[in-house]
Amino acid sequence: MRLTNQGSSTSIPTGMKVHHSEWDSNKQRVLKKHANQQDLNLALKNMLLDYEQKLVEIEAKKGNHIGLVELKELLVNDQSQVEVKFQDFVLGQVRHLQKQGRYGNAQSYLTASNRVVDFAGATLAIDNIDYAFLLKLESHLIETGVGVNGIAAYMRAIRAIINSAGKLGKYDMANYPFRNYKIRTQKTISRAESIDVIKQIANLELPVGSDKFHARNTFMLIFGLIGISFIDLINLKKTDRKGNRIVYKRRKTSKLYSIKITPIVEELLKIYHVEASEYLLPQFGLDGVPESRVRHHTNLGLKFTNRYLKQIGVELDITSTLTTYVARYSWANIAKKQGYSKDLIAEALGHNYGSAVTGIYLDCYGDEVIDDANANISSLLISISA
Repeated sequence: MRLTNQGSSTSIPTGMKVHHSEWDSNKQRVLKKHANQQDLNLALKNMLLDYEQKLVEIEAKKGNHIGLVELKELLVNDQSQVEVKFQDFVLGQVRHLQKQGRYGNAQSYLTASNRVVDFAGATLAIDNIDYAFLLKLESHLIETGVGVNGIAAYMRAIRAIINSAGKLGKYDMANYPFRNYKIRTQKTISRAESIDVIKQIANLELPVGSDKFHARNTFMLIFGLIGISFIDLINLKKTDRKGNRIVYKRRKTSKLYSIKITPIVEELLKIYHVEASEYLLPQFGLDGVPESRVRHHTNLGLKFTNRYLKQIGVELDITSTLTTYVARYSWANIAKKQGYSKDLIAEALGHNYGSAVTGIYLDCYGDEVIDDANANISSLLISISA
């Protein structure tokens, strides 16, 4: 039987053989001259009906987006007995997430999958991931030097993968390990710095155009835009500027942000304006880069920026390691010390915590409350000049 899907085709053997002269190619049936003509035709008809029924079930579960090899495997084999490999399932989910533009989630799936495969091998069946397996994996990660929060990140990704597999009928939820396995986290040392340290960073004299100069400016833009993530910052386009505001949708949560441009942010953006580029920060080279490569460019840019921020931290005798994250957490820390409420800070940074009542209050009053808070915090700094 010929199976055709998305322009490709393959064959499914029937297990029956007849002479060419005993086959009617137009009516697709065995001729009467064959001794077992009725039995063979009935068997072919039943086989065809069985495959058609399976196709209906497969389409209902998986939709039309399925490869030819997988489709044939599902048709030929008993679906309940087909062993799904963990790595294969993850790669399928990664492709799906990438099509949706969810490159961050896709990367976390891949990273966690690589850890699991390094530990258990590429042939690991997804159904073999149970409570006992997670305990062994956890011990392995501890032995290889992974910290508590690192393990938590891997386990959260594995949990998301297992949940997706369960919904798609690829994982037996009777084995579900996260009913008993609790993901532990550990409070980290605060990465926030005081307003005095931020002033030192802002006012540090650096050669214009140097790597440290650009790293420092990136840090101050993150601070000035209320802890915007690095990937969201470097992806800001000129079209995201609406008058005196930056309006963008956060990639991680799809939440819409509208931040008033403060004088220090305005000054920094002028430094990097390039007429021919569609980006506000063209120095990161995203012009013409396809969406599928943005995450790769982001990782390189972040690594490069943090390398020089670390050098700045050493130069200023800052005890903690200076990174782009410090800018985000420092804004929150300074806002708290200035007397702003936890709920306002949560709303400004896009956190999920904070009281529902305060969240509604802030939404009702638009962005004015957060604008004022950011303006007051930014006013504590001396402007940077090119």
